[in-house]
Amino acid sequence: MGSRQYLYLVFLLMLGFGVSYGQTGVSGNIPSKLLVKVPFETEHGSVILKVRINNQPKVLRLLFDTGADGMAISQSLADSIGLKITRKQNASVVGGNMEIQVSDGNTVYLDDFEIKNQGIAVFKEMHKDLDGIIGNSIARRYITRVDYDRKELSLYNFGDYQYEKEGASIPFTMPSGLFIIPGSLSITNEPAHPGEFVFDTGASYSLICFRPFVKKNKLLVSGFKAEYNGSTASMGMTTPTFGGRAATFSFSNMPVIKNMPVTLMAGGGQSESWNPGFDGSIGVRLISRYNFTINMQKNEIHFSPNETYRYPYDFSIGGFLFGFDLDGRLLVQGLTAAENPKVSLKAGAKVLSINGLSAEVLLKDYRQFNKLMALPAGASYVVESIQNDRPFKDTIIKRE
Repeated sequence: MGSRQYLYLVFLLMLGFGVSYGQTGVSGNIPSKLLVKVPFETEHGSVILKVRINNQPKVLRLLFDTGADGMAISQSLADSIGLKITRKQNASVVGGNMEIQVSDGNTVYLDDFEIKNQGIAVFKEMHKDLDGIIGNSIARRYITRVDYDRKELSLYNFGDYQYEKEGASIPFTMPSGLFIIPGSLSITNEPAHPGEFVFDTGASYSLICFRPFVKKNKLLVSGFKAEYNGSTASMGMTTPTFGGRAATFSFSNMPVIKNMPVTLMAGGGQSESWNPGFDGSIGVRLISRYNFTINMQKNEIHFSPNETYRYPYDFSIGGFLFGFDLDGRLLVQGLTAAENPKVSLKAGAKVLSINGLSAEVLLKDYRQFNKLMALPAGASYVVESIQNDRPFKDTIIKRE
């Protein structure tokens, strides 16, 4: 992806605020009760919650990030809302450690629902378009359900919670405050390789496999066909990556997913010695195809396919990554190569048609979609799009 990154590796923030993991003394015979239900915004499948902190009237937009143990906001925002720093501590992020400031004993509000005694990490910089992140601190305290169909997040107290009839429950472990679930990956037709993957709603990809897992199972030399290359960057460690397709992937006992996007970490530099303790990360471009419930009482996540489950997966053409959002709109999700000054197409553009096939046809007609994707290298694709309320028409070329 050259100097531009889309499938970046969101940092795995492990703060360890001293909150115990798991629940004890809760009777399974007492029905679980709904405590609060709040709407959320979505962006490329990410869940964005509206939150207030302490007595401040300012409404913050925080990314619900299960790849992070706690909450975090930027230094400038912390200063503007008068957040009191109570201590410093080390935080582990991808590729290293750093000292951060922490504010303890805060009250966080989802609508009028109070979540007390929250630690908030303060970083010099955060997501440019958001105010910060809210991690697994809420999922540790409450049964947490994310409904993409209704765009609602619901919190329940611990007790006898009834899942949807459809779907499956997958057990998780929780080292360092992150949800780790089992999965199996096959790049071509080789036997599937079992692994342990972070359940990471804060990551913008479908699946990334970390370097130790890639190297151990020889994934880059097992017939993998890279469609584009890029890099991950965190804490000064930059690692090359290759994006393409996996023959199969499955969560534990759930149905096998075929021909799914996957990113593989290549070797070189610090990445060869980096060992995160798990094999990869499942991101929100895959997670958002399911409504899910995180249940700390049973140490499991329940997945139920939602209305987007059968949407085509993200696909790359001519230096651009395309994909459907939750509302069925075809968007340019990002760039997989350096910008082409001769092409007006940009990240975030709404795609109306490709080679005369409307976005609606590509969404619903698998035969037409697969025929379009099967064009050989060197083929031209005419893309009609809307950007900033202006229509554009570009021709891009399929690469090797």
